[in-house]
This record gives sequence, C-alpha cells and structure tokens, in this order.
Amino acid sequence: MHDQATLKRLGFMTQQGSTHTARTIMLSELTTLFTQVASDAGRDDYQTAIREANCLGKRSGRSRKLTASHLAYLYGLDPANPIHTGLRYFWSRDEAARPQLALLAAAARDSLLCELAPAILAKPLGTSITRESVEETIDQRWPGRFSTLTRESIAQRVNSSLVQVGYLQGPIKRIRVQLQPATGAVAYALYLAWLQGGRGELLLQSPWCKLLDASQDRLLELAAQASAKGWMVMRRVDNVVDIDFPALSGVVTSAMRAGKDVKSQGEPINEQG
Repeated sequence: MHDQATLKRLGFMTQQGSTHTARTIMLSELTTLFTQVASDAGRDDYQTAIREANCLGKRSGRSRKLTASHLAYLYGLDPANPIHTGLRYFWSRDEAARPQLALLAAAARDSLLCELAPAILAKPLGTSITRESVEETIDQRWPGRFSTLTRESIAQRVNSSLVQVGYLQGPIKRIRVQLQPATGAVAYALYLAWLQGGRGELLLQSPWCKLLDASQDRLLELAAQASAKGWMVMRRVDNVVDIDFPALSGVVTSAMRAGKDVKSQGEPINEQG
C-alpha cells in the first residue's frame, strides 16, 4: 500500500470530508457532463462547461459553482488525476457499468461514503434499509460528530446514492438487493486497488472489489472478460494472478513523479454539524 502522500497524488482523498452532507453521487449530473465534455478535456474545460456554459441547466450562478465543486470533489475532473482518467476510460467502454463506476470513484474520494457503504451492503438481501438505521450506523462510527440534522441528511443521501447504483430498491422503503457487477466496473475496481499499490490476488480482496457484491470467482470471470476486450491485462497461472493496466500507465507514472499533489483534488467540502 502506498503512503498517504502518494495516494493523494494518485487522486485518492486522504482527509475526512464528504459531499453527502449536501448531495448524493450526482449520477445524473455526471452522466450529462460526460456527454457534454470530451474525455480528453482539461480541468478548466469542465469548470467552463458547468459554470459558464451551464451544461447542467442550473438556475443560478451559485448553484453552478456548488455543483462544479461537488463534482470535482467526487470525480476529480482533471485528466492528470488517475482516478478520473480511469473513470472516463471505463465509462466510454461499458455503458452498463456507469452507475457502478460512479460509486467506485466517489467512494475513493468521499470518506463518509467509503466507510458507510460497506456497512450498509453487509446487511442481508431483502433487509429494509431505513434512514434511521443508517443514522444509527453513523452515530456508532462517529459518536457525537454530527448534529441530528446533518446525520439525517447524510443517511438520506447515502441511501439515495445506493439506490442510484442499484444496491437498494424502492422509492420510499429501501430494500437491499443483489447487485449484478458489470465488466467495466470490475476492471475499474481492480484498477483502484492496483493504484493503491495492491498486486496479485490481494487486488480481489480490496474494498473496491468488495463493493461490487460478488464472489471472487465471479470477479475473476469478469476480469478475464475485461482482459479479453483489451481494457486491462490479466495473466493467471493456477492460483497466481497478475494484473496490469497499460492503457492507463502513462497518467499514473506522471502522477507518481509529480512533486506536488494533483491539482484536481477539488476544494475540501466542510462537513456541517
């Protein structure tokens, strides 16, 4: 595992913070943004599209500014950020994976989502995931850290994010359901683990792969499909697994060599309460 400074250069958020005090993973906005802005666009191009061209149709300048900040926080929005570059790489190759890709990228950059999602997904299939139950989890993990109002907001928005991805179903009563992982999402989960410094079979045991709700055999099957498509390289001999991402190695090498943090970290979003 890389040290904290290296992880930050690679695009991971290493400090405490979350958009989920105010927003969800914003899947609809992200989808529209990626439709409007080219995959090789620069950091300033994203900001111009959201703030000046108003590609997301926000009603006020303040709303556009906040939306741009939240999206940059969650997804980097900079081709120099390996997490963002990987997201766009797999986004363009596997449309079915897009909600799962968004969740994985957001979890890598939003500390509350990263810690809360596994606790919720650990509930048995068919369980009703209420706002109150998520609030209890928040209070157990961070006793006294959030006000009642903020804790309620976080619980509502985390649940909403998980509905957008497909872990929960129901407009009011949220029911835990089985996610069907997409090929591109498995490749991206392995990429995130690889970015962190994992290698071999340890990649399959990473938090990112665990978020995909699948057995190790299923993950290997989908990883083999991604390799066959040329999205990554997987070599497997008996129980030895070797995985690489040559198409993304350039941005990773550049980030590792950088003498300062990747600029696309976004402005830290202060937690309320």
